[in-house]
Amino acid sequence: MPSQDFKRSDRIADLIKVEISQVLSMEVKDPRVQGITVLNVLLTPDMKKADIFICQSNSFNEIEVEKVRQGLEKAKGFIRKKLSRNLNLRRTPEIFFKIEELF
Repeated sequence: MPSQDFKRSDRIADLIKVEISQVLSMEVKDPRVQGITVLNVLLTPDMKKADIFICQSNSFNEIEVEKVRQGLEKAKGFIRKKLSRNLNLRRTPEIFFKIEELF
């Protein structure tokens, strides 16, 4: 029986975080999104929307935030398709990227 401490949406959010990290680092070829880090994933309780919090300030490249945002928007469909194939969920959540700056 699953633990009562965590909701299903929390467990799915952790899986999404790991999967998106792998897809971004190994499969997305766009240089604008190379080296970014997935910090957290917040999934709505109905699991229809996921906010993906990323950080680029510790990346190896110095690309401006707007270029990273454009690269993520362009790759969003590819990333969501990979999530759908790899996680085997009934409904893959719509993903929204939020860029955080760490100073």
